[in-house]
Amino acid sequence: MSEDDASGDSAPEPSEQSEQSGPDKPDYFAGERGRSVPRSAWWLLGIALVVLLAFLVTKPSWFTQDADDMSLDVPADRHFTKTLAGSGHADGVWLTDDSPSTSYLVTLPADSAREETRLHLTGTSQIAADSTVFLSVSMDGQQVYENELPTGETGIDAYVDVPDQIADDGQVRIQIRANGTRHDETCTPDHSAGMQIHLDPATVVEAALDEPIHTVRDAVVSWDRQLTVVLADQGDPWRTTAAQLGMALTRAGHQIRFADTLPDSDVDNAILVGPTTTLNDQVGWSPSEDTGDGVAVGTVDDTAVVGVTSPEGSLISTYLTEPTVTTADSAGQDPRAVTFAQLTGDQVSLEALGADMSVGQITETRRWRIGYSLADLPGGRLPQAVRVEMALPASPPDLTWILNADLNGHLVDSRALNPTAGAVTIALPPQDALLENTLTLSVQRDRDLGGCDVRVTSYPIQLQAGSALELGTDPGAGFTALPRGLAPGFGIYLPQSRNVDPITQLNAVVPTLTKFVPAQYNPEFRWNTQPAPGAPFILVGQSPEVNPLVRIQDGRIVSGPEASVLNIPAFDDGLLVGTVTSTSGAPGLTIQYVGTIGTTQLPDFGRENALVVTPQGSFAVNGDGTVAPSAPLRQDLPR
Repeated sequence: MSEDDASGDSAPEPSEQSEQSGPDKPDYFAGERGRSVPRSAWWLLGIALVVLLAFLVTKPSWFTQDADDMSLDVPADRHFTKTLAGSGHADGVWLTDDSPSTSYLVTLPADSAREETRLHLTGTSQIAADSTVFLSVSMDGQQVYENELPTGETGIDAYVDVPDQIADDGQVRIQIRANGTRHDETCTPDHSAGMQIHLDPATVVEAALDEPIHTVRDAVVSWDRQLTVVLADQGDPWRTTAAQLGMALTRAGHQIRFADTLPDSDVDNAILVGPTTTLNDQVGWSPSEDTGDGVAVGTVDDTAVVGVTSPEGSLISTYLTEPTVTTADSAGQDPRAVTFAQLTGDQVSLEALGADMSVGQITETRRWRIGYSLADLPGGRLPQAVRVEMALPASPPDLTWILNADLNGHLVDSRALNPTAGAVTIALPPQDALLENTLTLSVQRDRDLGGCDVRVTSYPIQLQAGSALELGTDPGAGFTALPRGLAPGFGIYLPQSRNVDPITQLNAVVPTLTKFVPAQYNPEFRWNTQPAPGAPFILVGQSPEVNPLVRIQDGRIVSGPEASVLNIPAFDDGLLVGTVTSTSGAPGLTIQYVGTIGTTQLPDFGRENALVVTPQGSFAVNGDGTVAPSAPLRQDLPR
């Protein structure tokens, strides 16, 4: 092949390539293997690099925040939450024209500093088309939020910061109120707005903590209403500790469930009972430090959990459920003595029973609800009257203040008060009394003028310190007579506990025991022991020393001589509670249970002698063994 032939197949010389480039051909940079890159692409790449560098230097928030831009951005062990459900409102709260506000107290961790504390409101609202409604939030009496709600049915999703000054004392009283009125230009004495607002149970006060919960008092204030007591050691001393702890926490407003293992969720709402080594071996609990015996905060899989490691149930229970817990600012505590003064005398102030004695506002009506148990009153005596002292505002001559008194759903009195000061004594009928009572006092305004001639005005009003229950001499009947019989002191006897599942037993009897055991009284638990002769008692099970009116015998519920008055099949899951007198003449209470009653709602204990309680319902048994009739005797069901 000649040199000229070979050169014919080769690539053109550079000089030839330049000659091919005409004035109309775009100017390109030479690319790899003959491909070319536009000069504008290099400019775009350079600009992109400059922009990227700027973002890396400035770090905009959406580069570092979670997908949820409202997240507190802390790990779970540093995220404190207290929901409405955890505060006791399992279904949330409804605000209406008749009940336009709700309030609850949230105690915040004191030993783990907070970076941010806020309230997250969630729920729904239904507002009439011709109404204007505002939703407001006050914290410790100071309004911190107000927003107009749209008409129709809409959702609520709002964040309200808790001011540092309000949160600094560790407690926040939150009040959520709806204020509204119709504006249909119609003259009417009814100013209701036609609203219904539902605050979701997940409405929450939350805080970002600097460090995880690590002290006893912070762990206690973090507990929700529903708690699980885990009995790791089932010996008699630890059974007693678990029972005493369950009663104290129930009185403090918690719902208690007993178990022998940790729950699948809400582990931080569990309380472990048993020696440290047993808790470590069975549930993997490790105390935060060498705290000794008593009560301590430990961890289970990085979750803070309280352990009771000493069988001093009455002492530790009192310590944890009273203001003394505020001193528990370390990982472990060993209380040695805690004694509280008992109520004495012939009267008990309403303030001591928890009545709100602060100055409040009244527009149409204001209510005070006072709850009390006969077991907690001096000597277990029934109140014969309530003395009400009320500070009323100056008011026009045509205005009358009316006081209504309601005892357990029965209107026991209604009367007009003095125009500027009210001091009255209202009799409380013993037949309306229950073992646990609710007394409702309400003051309402009444005017001769009405409609559009009267401006809606808010007045100050206050229940004064002289208001009190006055105790009487009526002995009561049935269950209402028992607190008086138990007042000298009593023990709790469980003679058939050796081969009984302790978890089932505790779940069955502790709620009922709590009803009859006075606050601040710690009876002895006598396992596998018969009642002592001559002394008041509570009996769980049966004893030859006690012949109850109604009893469970051979799988049947019977009463009367040779079961002649009542003889029916016993329940698979249920409870039989009755008043009794032992062969030595001592008053007492018997509790017999079968199966697992779970979270069965207990009925009101009144003047009955015995109650049969099942998850489906309850019925009373009279003193002669007959079943109390239902009311009404005849029922005409709708067709």
